[in-house]
Parts: sequence; structure tokens; C-alpha cells
Amino acid sequence: MAELRDRLQSALGAGYRVEKELGGGGMSRVFLAEEVRLGRRVVVKVLPPEMAAGVSIDRFEREIQLAAKLQHPHVVPLLTAGSADDLLYYIMPFIEGESLRAKLAREGELPVVEVLRILRDVLDALAYAHHQQVVHRDIKPDNVMLSG
Repeated sequence: MAELRDRLQSALGAGYRVEKELGGGGMSRVFLAEEVRLGRRVVVKVLPPEMAAGVSIDRFEREIQLAAKLQHPHVVPLLTAGSADDLLYYIMPFIEGESLRAKLAREGELPVVEVLRILRDVLDALAYAHHQQVVHRDIKPDNVMLSG
């Protein structure tokens, strides 16, 4: 774990300070970092070398291209993407808040009005993505971030 974090820090250079690993999915790992010059927290999603088989690289590149197309109030935007030291990555803003999964675990049942607001926002974002020919494929409470 620390080895990938150190490699990522080296790949990103002095412009970013990698703080910690937040988790990972099927083909990527996610790190919290600070964009030093702007003093803002960002999330770096990286394709680990062990996942960098031809199919995974192509799929991750497609994910980057699709994310770059999306500009919507309820979709976290892509800030930049790159590769260095055989690591393919992209960077997005860090969303202050919690996942829907964490909120459900903490509060249990949510009020109907809040559920409807969350559903409306998620469905609005999905409709926009589908209009852009993008299919998310991994909608779940862990991937719905609630801010404010």
C-alpha cells in the first residue's frame, strides 16, 4: 500500500502532496491529496501496476475520456489526467461530506423528502450522462456523495 502511495507521489511531483489512501474499486485505488499551489484537496484515482494489463488500461483510459465529457452540477468533474512512472491516473475535486452509504449507516431510515431530493439529483445526473452516451455501471450508496 505505501509503495503505491510513494510511487504516486513521485509521479505527481511537487505539485501535489499525497496524504492517504481512501479506498479502491475493481480496477483502481483512490488517494486523498493536496494540490499544493492552490491549497485545495483533491482525489487521485490511479490504475495500480498489477491491474495495468491491456484490457484494464483501455478501460481506465475510456473512463478518463468519459469523465472528461461530463460537466454537470451533480457530477464530480475531472480536473486533469496523466501518466508517469507507469502509473495512469486522474484527479478530481475532493467532496466534503459523506457517502449515501455512510449517511444510511449513521441515520438509518431517511425522511421521504430527503430521499426524493437525493433520487432527483442522482437521476438528473444519470439522465445527463446517458444523454452524453455515458453509462455509469456502478451506482450504489458508496458512490453517491452528499455534500453540504
